[in-house]
Amino acid sequence: MAFHWQRHKKAEEYLQRHLEHFCELNGALETLNKRMEKETSTSLFAWLDHFGIAYTEEEERVLLEMGFTEESKGLGYFIYSHPDAQVPRIVLHDQDRFRLHGVAVRVESIADFLMVRGLSCHIEGSPYGRYRRAAVAMENGVGLWVEERRGNRSMKPTEETAEDLAKYHVAAETWRARPRRWADQADCLNHSIERARQMVELVGPHAAAHLVCEAERAYWQSRNQAAQIQKMRQDRLGLGWANHDHYAFRSSRRLFPELVSLFELLGFNCRERFYAKGGWGTQVMENSEAGLLLFLDVDLTPDEMAIDFAHQTLPELAQLGIVGLWCALHGDSILEAGMHHLEAQVDCERLGEDLRAWGIGMMSPISNFDYLRQAFTIGELWPVKTHRIRHLLDRGLITEEEVDVFLHEGAVGSHLASVERHEGYKGFSAPKRAHAVI
Repeated sequence: MAFHWQRHKKAEEYLQRHLEHFCELNGALETLNKRMEKETSTSLFAWLDHFGIAYTEEEERVLLEMGFTEESKGLGYFIYSHPDAQVPRIVLHDQDRFRLHGVAVRVESIADFLMVRGLSCHIEGSPYGRYRRAAVAMENGVGLWVEERRGNRSMKPTEETAEDLAKYHVAAETWRARPRRWADQADCLNHSIERARQMVELVGPHAAAHLVCEAERAYWQSRNQAAQIQKMRQDRLGLGWANHDHYAFRSSRRLFPELVSLFELLGFNCRERFYAKGGWGTQVMENSEAGLLLFLDVDLTPDEMAIDFAHQTLPELAQLGIVGLWCALHGDSILEAGMHHLEAQVDCERLGEDLRAWGIGMMSPISNFDYLRQAFTIGELWPVKTHRIRHLLDRGLITEEEVDVFLHEGAVGSHLASVERHEGYKGFSAPKRAHAVI
């Protein structure tokens, strides 16, 4: 299946006008908007889950003309989404029944959002429920809601039973407590797949996907200073990592099909594929119900782009490419090394300026268009285990000069990546992604 993402400028401008109007009417929303820009280098629009707008025939007609489609409906409301644009969903509602003008902001924890502001209000949905929300501020008929999602696209807060919540916590611990360092990586990955299967039996694939990505994000953050700084900045506003764009995992060739099968077990489907001139490729995977996107990177030859490399055994190559060498030095991302990067939706230029104050530098942008900007922090050097270096040297895969560098300086491990999207563009600039990332 081909994915040819287009820009949808009118759809985004339509929602931006609504947001500007809502900020004019709701002081708390405008304050949040300004604090996000100044204190986290992000824009309010990137954190929005959905808009609440009163239904009119004209409103519905405009949405349909811009490419929105009816996703679902309930008593007195319709949910519209745009299948080809990365923009918030829209709830058109019966104004007399609901009066839900406003926006819902995604956060990791509603309680944290309230705590840092010294606020208290009713939270709909049980703790650790699949969908929770709270009305934080209502002013001039415009509301600010905050919400948590755990593998769920519903608009109805969920009430979990005590048994459901117990299963959720068991599932979370099942993944976080898994081993990452076995002598045989294939055995270790197969063990992880079995744990993922247990999680799916406990909570279903989408909640399990949420828990896996949450844990992988935490593991990556524990090893990346730039991530720790940006997370701290976002936590000061009680936001967490709800502005994640995608999660990037690097894989050795022999384990790549198993990595894909792991995420398919978790409800992910294959989307577009990229090939970079540096000799590696990417399989994009998405779990739309959980709102999660993955980049799975692997060494590839040019002719292998013509095959379904996500599901076929890939023979070992005579030489290691960028991704293969990274995995040989640090381990596969899903195991010992952790993610190569998390890409968060931010204001790229502002983030670069703000992180410099913390001593964190940025690499040259890998995409720098009006509708898509992407950049990586300068990679953090990780020490490399001696036995890995010796193994690579014995196989003739690195030189004596490289041995000296890896022993004394280490090798680039992970990055924090930033992305700034405009015009509803949900694709990626594949040829530029390979620019000096390792």
